[in-house]
Amino acid sequence: MERRRRPPLRGHNLVVVPHRTRAQQLRSQALTLLVLLSIPGAGWLGWDAAMRSQESMRAERDELAVTLAETRVELEEMSQQYRQIEVDLLVSRESLKGSQGMIHDLEQQLFRLQQDLAVYRGSLSPRAMAPGLRFQAFELQATETPGVYRYKVMVTRVGDESKTTQASLFIDVLGEKDGEPASVPLSSMTPAADEDGLSLDFRYFQVVPASSEDAELSLPEGFTPRQVRLRARHDGKLLVEQTFDWSVTSVGQ
Repeated sequence: MERRRRPPLRGHNLVVVPHRTRAQQLRSQALTLLVLLSIPGAGWLGWDAAMRSQESMRAERDELAVTLAETRVELEEMSQQYRQIEVDLLVSRESLKGSQGMIHDLEQQLFRLQQDLAVYRGSLSPRAMAPGLRFQAFELQATETPGVYRYKVMVTRVGDESKTTQASLFIDVLGEKDGEPASVPLSSMTPAADEDGLSLDFRYFQVVPASSEDAELSLPEGFTPRQVRLRARHDGKLLVEQTFDWSVTSVGQ
């Protein structure tokens, strides 16, 4: 008996579907469920991280705001201090100008009084009106150290008040040593003076030395002072010479 041949399959595709077991199906479903459940969890973690980041940024922003406010306060305080210093400086400058003007006026008054005094003295001494330097005063003061004294010389002048006088002042102490007359120059009694004398440079008057620290002289041992000789020279020319008795005031007078 002959078998019938099946006609060939034409125009059809053959699809092979793998067979999955029950365990594989359960595993696939579990993975799908985990993926679905992880989506909201990931979203919540991202939201939480964003919120934490924003909180940190807010804290930094608040700290910066506080720092900025403090800096502004400090800047305002510094600005006020600067403005106050400017005002104090202006006031000090004006006060200094006023003081300098007052000192200048007093010097002019003293100079004119000196000129008037010279006029009155002119009736007694013909040389009183002669232009030139005058040793107005010489003072000696004892110190707590034996043999050490403070001295002060006031020099004035008669003449044209627009001119300035320049000269060198020389001081010698006259006395005795070992029973013999002796003369001791100021340069050997104080380190503040030298052989060129003390500088004089003034218009109305000058008190020398200018510093109290330089106004001390030390007498040599065995020397007994009697007088003080003052001489003012300019370019080798003697301008004025005067002798004062050695008269000492007590300490603190």
